[in-house]
Amino acid sequence: MESPSDMLHRLGRPVTRGREEILRILGESPLPLTPRNIRDRFSDPKPDVATVYRNLAMLASLGLVRSVALHERSRRYETTEAGTHRHRVVCRSCGRIEAFPAGKCDLSRIERDIKDRFDFNNLAHSLEFFGECPACRAKGPPS
Repeated sequence: MESPSDMLHRLGRPVTRGREEILRILGESPLPLTPRNIRDRFSDPKPDVATVYRNLAMLASLGLVRSVALHERSRRYETTEAGTHRHRVVCRSCGRIEAFPAGKCDLSRIERDIKDRFDFNNLAHSLEFFGECPACRAKGPPS
């Protein structure tokens, strides 16, 4: 498996501690993270949030990370890996996110249709379900 440093070198980008750390942090997380979550997981000295945002934008433009919108105001980020996809359930009330294994996910027919209709290849997908978690249901309806 290619290391983050090797990927950045191959793509002609300088390897920096920040870029390597972002890729490591996202690679270790089962859930997509906000830029602030990522910054908080850095060892000291921590970069400023603007640096994290700039690096995320650059890594996304290279296809090494992707931005995920999960029914929130802020974006979250996760690594991209060929042939992998993720499934999540998100609470509409509190924003709690749970990842779950794809299991018997069979979207091959839909992927084939996308490839045939739009000539895309190397397809991957991310699937989100939205609902209300048990803790929010227990609180009852808002007053």
